[in-house]
Amino acid sequence: MRGHRLQAQASDPAAHRHGNGVIPSAFITLAIAISPARVHAEPADSTLTSGQVPTAWITPAEHSQYRTTPDYEQTMLYLRRLESASDWIRISSYGKSGQGRDLPLVVVSKDRDFEPRAARARGKPIVLVQNGIHAGEIEGKDACLALLRDMTVLKRRASLLDGVTLLVLPIFSVDAHERRSRTNRINQNGPEEMGWRMTPVGLNLNRDYLKAETVEMQAMLRQVFVRWWPDLLVDNHTTNGADYQYDITYAYAHGPGTVPPLDRWLEQAFVGRVVPALEARGHVTSPYVGLRGSSDDPRAGIDFGNAPPRFSTSYPPLHGRPAILVETHMRKPFSTRVKATYDLLVALLEELNARPQELRRAVVASESLAVARGREGDPNRRRVVLTTRTTESSVTMPYRGYQTRWEHSDIVGGRVPRYSTAAWDTVIPLYRESVPGITVLQPVGYLVPQEWDSARERLDLHGMRYQRFARAWSDTVELQRIVEWEAETELREGHYPTQVKRVQLERRRRDMRPGDLWVPLDQPSAAVAVHLFEAQAPDGMMYWNFFDTVLERKEYAEIYVMEPLARDMLRADTALAREFRQRLASDSTFANSPTARNDFFYRRSPWADPEHALHPVARALRRPPASVLTGSDL
Repeated sequence: MRGHRLQAQASDPAAHRHGNGVIPSAFITLAIAISPARVHAEPADSTLTSGQVPTAWITPAEHSQYRTTPDYEQTMLYLRRLESASDWIRISSYGKSGQGRDLPLVVVSKDRDFEPRAARARGKPIVLVQNGIHAGEIEGKDACLALLRDMTVLKRRASLLDGVTLLVLPIFSVDAHERRSRTNRINQNGPEEMGWRMTPVGLNLNRDYLKAETVEMQAMLRQVFVRWWPDLLVDNHTTNGADYQYDITYAYAHGPGTVPPLDRWLEQAFVGRVVPALEARGHVTSPYVGLRGSSDDPRAGIDFGNAPPRFSTSYPPLHGRPAILVETHMRKPFSTRVKATYDLLVALLEELNARPQELRRAVVASESLAVARGREGDPNRRRVVLTTRTTESSVTMPYRGYQTRWEHSDIVGGRVPRYSTAAWDTVIPLYRESVPGITVLQPVGYLVPQEWDSARERLDLHGMRYQRFARAWSDTVELQRIVEWEAETELREGHYPTQVKRVQLERRRRDMRPGDLWVPLDQPSAAVAVHLFEAQAPDGMMYWNFFDTVLERKEYAEIYVMEPLARDMLRADTALAREFRQRLASDSTFANSPTARNDFFYRRSPWADPEHALHPVARALRRPPASVLTGSDL
């Protein structure tokens, strides 16, 4: 599941119109409950491909008629058999999980380009397909096992590899995958046993792309993403939330926070051609069903907005690459979900083979735009969108839901949906127009003091270029003063994140020492640094508590020491005296607090800490001279 759990949609007293008739208000499209008639229903065919599959190559899921999914060892055994039977496959480990398991990477290439440099030199798009980042949502793994077989051993779909190099993470969260149980996902219809959502240390990998604090994400970024630089990421999931006819939905980053070449490719190639091809294979598709507002009514519409870069959809665009979230529906049979994922991958690979250079051109253009923005002399052309929001403007979309009877329950103290199998087709608004929320003017680059080692570690993990200072250097820079902030009160990924509400830019002289870092922004992944180091960024290092110590007060003034100094300050500074009187008149809490009044003067005295609430990473106004830097970017 991508993000927040979708809630069931409730009816109101008005009737729902269906064609020329009227559906009573007791019925509505969406619900969390499911008719028992749809649980564990299986298709007649036991395999995904047409024609008979030799017994030796039936996947474990197919062998069980999709009742089960193979465990880690069974999965690796099947993959090793594929590797032994085809010289188009190479399997390696890109690291170790928290519990010491190998993290498997499958490279598939007709040209036998099993190393990143050779694959990139070939010029074909490199596609990374990621399964089991939420290990209970595992149909992507079983779809990929069948697809790998059909392409490389049976050769029934060998042409899909003509124009691409394919990377597959069969299981991303391998430890969570082995925490198998029949009771791991209460909302999900099969398989009989499935993995867990979080890693063993309780972290969600699909909230970890930018902060990158899990060993699994660090290994993937370091050894897969920034070595191979895939042109496209496909992230396979199973949704939670409401029920509807759709067996597969999708999402991707779009709008003002996404560079235009990626926006165009996703709209034209994926939505314009891949989705219709998927529907032609019999699937019912929709944009990700994030229902708008809190009314629990589908007629309020779908909010097709953007996620922050902690998620798979919004992280690759920071590097100039598109990402596609695939969400099959939790209540559809496991076989249906595997088939939908398989068919989407086939349709996508067909598109890439038909037009392999369209994706490559979009990526190259996006990288070029990032580099050009970093070299742009006009600051107003360096504006970066950190967050977006959907507007009140909408378009209509056909909606395919189910009729549901709602009954009051004395157990839950509210209405409970009693689900039917009858379709309810209507038209609802789709809100997908996005406008900028928080924006910043990108600096020339960032200056990182070497003592903030966590910042350097993130730069390395995300493949960012930087240089170290070889000699001392001083210059006037911009510093972000955190004027207003608050810590979130709800625990999130083991953190109480810091929400920065307001920032003031201050120009100061800064002394850089040998070993400090210079991060230029005329590089393809510049947006990564902007999102890491801007104080208001939704997934920045300030948000995730890496820099919280700068917000702590280290010294304070005793009242009996500060009070006589405050009298002198009031006599010497009429503006300060006026500000103090206005604060007393307008803020009763301040007026009634001796501590706050004392602190008012301490903060404005020469004894106040000048570094308090300053973001530690400076915004450079000009590039340091080459003579003070190490010879080459790292």
